[in-house]
Amino acid sequence: MKLQFALTLSIFATAFIGDYVVFKSKFSHSQIFRACSDSLVHASIGFLSSVLFFSHENLMDSSSMFNIAICTFMSSFIDVDHIFVARSLQWKDLTNLKQRGIFHCTTFWLVLTTSLLIYSYIYKKIHIYVITWMLIVAYTSHHIRDANRRGLWLYPYGHTPPFHKYIYIFLVGLLPNLLTLLYNCWKPNIYKHTVINYKLIV
Repeated sequence: MKLQFALTLSIFATAFIGDYVVFKSKFSHSQIFRACSDSLVHASIGFLSSVLFFSHENLMDSSSMFNIAICTFMSSFIDVDHIFVARSLQWKDLTNLKQRGIFHCTTFWLVLTTSLLIYSYIYKKIHIYVITWMLIVAYTSHHIRDANRRGLWLYPYGHTPPFHKYIYIFLVGLLPNLLTLLYNCWKPNIYKHTVINYKLIV
């Protein structure tokens, strides 16, 4: 319990301090600095969130490390759709977008992860089940942090109003704990004591 509390506080601190560094520090006028530091904050929150996710089950083994790496990577990789929208690799174009890319559409991820969860149930793929939850942790932390400025994009209904800063920080810290409960609640009995071997072919 102490570990989970410490990790939750670490997520709060990372979000709060990270936003200050990205948007209000003396380096914030640099578009390159803002883009790189923003991606680093997303990745850091994803890392802490995934560690918190697995800490509830004390599953800090090699398979957990693999999934934590996936979550950390995806938490930042979501921003790659800036390139698709800008159709350019110029910093000026990448940081002055008039619309959001597909990876920033919450509906897209809801459909994708729901489909993967159904697939994992039908074909009894425990590794797909776990990786899907890592995607859920990654995109929810990224989208909620971005929602502080632009709201959530829920196609076809449009965007929600921007989230208040402290509401978003609270949600980012709360969600990994909530998602762990859902993960265990929906986890089929056949998966309960399964050891994941990523050397096996899907």
